[in-house]
Amino acid sequence: MSINRITAERFREYSKTVTKSHTETIDTMIDFFEKANITPKSTFMMSFYKFQKYMRGRLDYIIELLREHERKYHKPTHDMLRTLFEGNTCLECAQREGALFVEQMFEKLTREEWNLKEDSVPKRKYDILKKERSEERKEMLETLGKLTLVKPRFGKTYYKLEIEEAELTNFKRKLTLFH
Repeated sequence: MSINRITAERFREYSKTVTKSHTETIDTMIDFFEKANITPKSTFMMSFYKFQKYMRGRLDYIIELLREHERKYHKPTHDMLRTLFEGNTCLECAQREGALFVEQMFEKLTREEWNLKEDSVPKRKYDILKKERSEERKEMLETLGKLTLVKPRFGKTYYKLEIEEAELTNFKRKLTLFH
């Protein structure tokens, strides 16, 4: 039996880990292959290797998908939360990511400046507007009270507003002033 020199060296190293002699190692290997009914060229082994290669490819794809997901979604969210908890502005993130909108997190403004910035109405102005709205509501209810339902013998029913022409123009003028 002739064996390549490199293969013989590999076998000697492997043989030392399995049994004391080279003959026992070969016998053990042959017994294993016979009992397991495995040959290196069997279809089972070839399909197993193909399956193993396919699974490695799928796992690589899944790993790449997870990395991409992390890059797109998790990292930006993590950066935003980190800057929020550190109390820094998002200016660094915006410069790094190229964002167009940057909020100033901590501004020192007076109450009037905040009201102007948030378009909110102070308490006094709110009370005045509330009073005006209630007056508008009263006038609107009075005008609606002057509506009467007309049911003609032929055609559809309709509402008739029974007020003078001057009252109508006055009412229209007030509505245009309110809005």
